[in-house]
Amino acid sequence: MKFESLAPDLSLLYIKAKRSFKECISNKDNEFLKDEINIPLEDIIVIEENIKIIFTQKGFNHYLIEVSLLLFDTNKEIGKYIYSENEKQEDIEDSLVFY
Repeated sequence: MKFESLAPDLSLLYIKAKRSFKECISNKDNEFLKDEINIPLEDIIVIEENIKIIFTQKGFNHYLIEVSLLLFDTNKEIGKYIYSENEKQEDIEDSLVFY
C-alpha cells in the first residue's frame, strides 16, 4: 500500500487541527485556560505529531481520524491537542491537555 499520494490530505488535516486549536484557545468560554500555563496562550508553539485512522467494526466505510499536535513553551513540551473528524470530514471532538 502506498501513502505518498496522501501527503496533501495529511497537510490539510494538520491545517484543520491547528485552526481548531486556535479557535479553542480564543473561545471566550475557555478563558480559564490562560491560568493553567505560565505563558500566553498565543505564544504556544504547535508541533505536528501524528495522524491516526481508527476503523470501526462497521467496516472500512466508517472511521475516525485523530490529528495529534504537541504543544511547547520554547523547548519544553507543555501539552497536547487532539482534533477528531469522521469519514464525512465532520468535526467530532477535540481535546486539550496541559501537563
